[in-house]
Amino acid sequence: MKAIIIRKHGGSEVLSYEEIPDPVPKKGDVLVKVNYCAVNHLDIWVRNGILGKKVSFPHILGCDISGTLLEGFGNFKKGDKVVVYPAFESNVPRVSFGIIGGFGKYKGGYAELISIPKNNIIKKPDWLSDKEAASINVSYLTSWNMLEKSRCRKGDTILIWGANSGVGSSAILLAKAKGLKVITVASDKNKIKFAKKLGADFVIDRNTEDIIAKVLEITNQVGVDAVIDHVGAKTWPVSLEVIKVKGRMIACGTTTGGEATVNIRSFYSKEAQIIGAYLGSKSQLVSLHKFMKLKKIKPVIDSIYDLKDAKIAHQKMEKSNQFGKILLQISN
Repeated sequence: MKAIIIRKHGGSEVLSYEEIPDPVPKKGDVLVKVNYCAVNHLDIWVRNGILGKKVSFPHILGCDISGTLLEGFGNFKKGDKVVVYPAFESNVPRVSFGIIGGFGKYKGGYAELISIPKNNIIKKPDWLSDKEAASINVSYLTSWNMLEKSRCRKGDTILIWGANSGVGSSAILLAKAKGLKVITVASDKNKIKFAKKLGADFVIDRNTEDIIAKVLEITNQVGVDAVIDHVGAKTWPVSLEVIKVKGRMIACGTTTGGEATVNIRSFYSKEAQIIGAYLGSKSQLVSLHKFMKLKKIKPVIDSIYDLKDAKIAHQKMEKSNQFGKILLQISN
């Protein structure tokens, strides 16, 4: 089969398009022909390497997968269109779970075939195309989990960082569908226009406006009920500053770094909460599919690249030039 392989950590140049042997399923696993695999920041973190996180080389990235079953089991038939729930039980202490194609034992979806646990298979909703179905399992599920953890109710105000990203754009769509008032942050005219098209009520230009002052102005100095922060070190101090008394900051990413300096006094004097979110459960993914169907939400797709062009897809994500999800097309 054709696959994108990494044999060491590094920049996009370590992504190698090769012919390798087909995977042989272990007991309890099943083979899936991969149709589409979305690109996520996790892929870049694994490719670059993170201190203390190990990868067994050669490794295949990719956790956001839609495909076709090559054999039947249980209620599934050979040829069924499916999506892959990306998480599996972690054998690492103090880590909730591992992610397929991430730091763990399972190779990912940057390949024509993947062998995965049968328990990770979900039937593809018929109202989603293959490419749309591959756009939901990570970014949209993470956003859904974060919104649920935020405990926000209809009419509450939420700040969502990075409107053009997968998590940012999906969080805006889902938050608006839940009846929340959305403030988001963007960095240029095109991204501001994109955020407004998604439905954001207020868009702050981080290059020309003071984010803290603007959020407090919008909320009459009260602050927001919750913040969706998937950016990391650079945004944590602001996120904690703009939440209201007893507000919540939901965090899931470290795109700008994993170690932040925050105002501890501001945090505890507001009796605020910092809540971690790591993907979401399989049942949440099923609930998300139902919610998106009910609210007629389709995932926003920026671009689709052939598998062999994974380097270009990674470079685009690293420059933050996307408007929604970036996909790799593996087969039709």
